[in-house]
Amino acid sequence: MKRWISLWLPCLALGMSVLASCKSSGSSALQQKATGKPGELMLVMDKQYFEAPMGLKLYDLLEDDAPSLPQAEPSLRISRVPTQSFTGFMQLVRNVLIVDVDKDRYTTTSMKYSYDDWAKGQVVMRMTSPSPDSIMSYLDSKGEGIMNVFVRHELFLFGELLAKQYSARAQHFTDSLFGRNINVPEDIRNQKVAKDFLWMSNSSMRSRHDILVYSYPYTGPKSMGLDALVAKRDSVLRTNIAGEFEGSYPCTEQNYGLLYRRVQLPGEESPRAEVRGLWKMTGGAMMGGPFVSHAILDKAAQRVLVFEGFVYRPNEDKLHLIRMMEAALYSLRPSSVKTFDPELILKVAYTKGF
Repeated sequence: MKRWISLWLPCLALGMSVLASCKSSGSSALQQKATGKPGELMLVMDKQYFEAPMGLKLYDLLEDDAPSLPQAEPSLRISRVPTQSFTGFMQLVRNVLIVDVDKDRYTTTSMKYSYDDWAKGQVVMRMTSPSPDSIMSYLDSKGEGIMNVFVRHELFLFGELLAKQYSARAQHFTDSLFGRNINVPEDIRNQKVAKDFLWMSNSSMRSRHDILVYSYPYTGPKSMGLDALVAKRDSVLRTNIAGEFEGSYPCTEQNYGLLYRRVQLPGEESPRAEVRGLWKMTGGAMMGGPFVSHAILDKAAQRVLVFEGFVYRPNEDKLHLIRMMEAALYSLRPSSVKTFDPELILKVAYTKGF
């Protein structure tokens, strides 16, 4: 029996949307793996809605630009298929949204989703409604929650890869210096260590991804607010990372909207503070890209721990790389927890943000 999850569940304390998730008990080790590249989604509905206002509104939601990238990249890449043609290999795509409009069968619009219906590593959402207008109204209020489910599933799939293949060297340094384990891409091996600071990178000039870890004293709730996190980030980077030219260093791009929200992982006492935005090199060098960071409170030490992933990939798409680094942040855990369980990502709750 498959268990379904409705998107209209109530909210948690702290204003965090409950979008609970579970794995289908019907999946097995012999089930075929889901197909498709990162971010691909199959939209299934009657052909008459493809170019109708309802269909266009769905495209706008699903293909909206991903946040905090230097160039426009769609959050999801949509393929569409008429309902009657949704058979065979089309049912194996990693993300599927099925829309069923029928005034005789449904009295209200609702959404349910489940995992591993036809393939392992797949999420299938089903939207049922009596009318296209009802769906359009539903998207106005539930659109962000719908996107959270699909993006969270993408992070989970990256997390599954990182649970199997990761840099043991990076895990050694984060454990020995900060008492935390984290799974980052296995090609991240080079490091710089300073006081309360660790920087590790794969050191590629064409497709680079780095991890930063640093800590600072906690003096109250403002220590994990957006202003304090950005100020500390710029101070730490200026002190510890020198650019190609004398006096150059990476800093936060302040002229581009920074995004901030709280992230609650199951089993963690306090929510994490998440910041995402763009970084740039100041002082002459022409470099930059996206970053995402998680800050957690170490109550015993009364310190804020910041773990950040950032990417440099000039003239190429960056979304899949920054999502991989973001998935790595969800693997952050106490050193006593040796194994990363990527299914934790499917149970994450967020404050309403972007």
